[in-house]
Amino acid sequence: MIKKSKSLTALLDKVVNIPVIQITLLVILFILVSMFSLSAQTPRKDSGADGPTPMQIGDRIPEELWNSEFFFFNERLNNTQKASLNEFKARPLVLDFWNTGCAPCLTGLAKLSDFSRGLDIGLVAVSEQTEKSILSFFKMNDLLKGTGLRSIIADSRLKRYFPHESIPHLVWINKEGVVVGLTGSKEITKDDLLNFATKGVLHAELKPELQLNFHRFIVDMELNRQVQSTHDSLLGYAIITNHIKDISPFEKSKVGPYEIISYRNRSILSLYRLAYADRYKFSSNQIIWNVSDPERFDYYFSKGEGMGNWEKKNLICFESKSIGRINMADLLNSSLGLNVCVRDSLVECIVVKKGKGRIAIKPKSGREFKSLKNLIKDLRLSRPNWQIINSIKGEVRISNYSVKDFETKDKLCNFFKENGLIVEKDKRIVNFLIIQR
Repeated sequence: MIKKSKSLTALLDKVVNIPVIQITLLVILFILVSMFSLSAQTPRKDSGADGPTPMQIGDRIPEELWNSEFFFFNERLNNTQKASLNEFKARPLVLDFWNTGCAPCLTGLAKLSDFSRGLDIGLVAVSEQTEKSILSFFKMNDLLKGTGLRSIIADSRLKRYFPHESIPHLVWINKEGVVVGLTGSKEITKDDLLNFATKGVLHAELKPELQLNFHRFIVDMELNRQVQSTHDSLLGYAIITNHIKDISPFEKSKVGPYEIISYRNRSILSLYRLAYADRYKFSSNQIIWNVSDPERFDYYFSKGEGMGNWEKKNLICFESKSIGRINMADLLNSSLGLNVCVRDSLVECIVVKKGKGRIAIKPKSGREFKSLKNLIKDLRLSRPNWQIINSIKGEVRISNYSVKDFETKDKLCNFFKENGLIVEKDKRIVNFLIIQR
């Protein structure tokens, strides 16, 4: 046996000394070392190298998050300081993700600040914006002044823990540090704040974007698909439904050669605008109403009805699946019993151009500047038969005005000229959207 072993060893020595075999062994050794090195460097899934795992209702806030430092803007002190969330530990806390350009965020924060007065509750706003943006907002806007608002600014960390598609986005954390709610702010009541502050519970609904049906296609819900989507078995379809609660405003998907597009909870007028969007852009004075119930088509004509009630009664959803482009306008017409169409007409227009060497206009004493675009928008609503074309690119400031001052087109033209603008009257082809049955 010993002799056989020596013979085998000698044979192996000879084989290993063959150059080709040596190279092959070296390559194998290199691969093995590389694999070991990569396995040692590749982080485990739960190591947090790809960012924290998004937190759900029932999860407990980790200690590292309580101890993390953020930049806090303090509305009362009008400055920014570095601090952690530790001071809010062991008491109910609401994180409210917001942005200065989000109107629902501002009204929601004002409401929460009011509702939380006298309650042992922490309210921290969270924004991705910079200190400069926040300071500029409070300098120009009074809505949140006096609230004592504290807001984390330039955030990137908290949003990874609590990802969301839209704002306002509220995270409710009880005094045990457990997430008990993820909501919007619209439906939150004073009783909700009281129950949360005293009992640590929240009865408000889960934010719609986090609910099961939010991103589902309408046809799946209409056909009651309980297990999985089977819309890919339908070669093509177009459906219109009434208002659907808590669903995303838009979904789009590709299934093989088919494209599914879904517009949700839109006014009839907005759907027709979408149908023609690739060819036309209709302003309010380019829509001719030949129906007796325009309030059914657009909230602007609703005669003071509450927006929530009007939306439930009048908003609809449109969804289609097809190969290539569909004629959305024809599908809407046939489904809604309408005969909406586009008509071109030669009409007299007031064309506004920038004057040569125009300088800033000095407003009259006590008056402020306004935007030319806003004036034209106001005129389109108040003077629907006037066709005004703004041929100026960019923002143009004009002196303050009242639409009531422009009883005639001549008065309007004189106002433009006083502001250093050139005005021409010209006949042009204008596209009109005709709303009719």
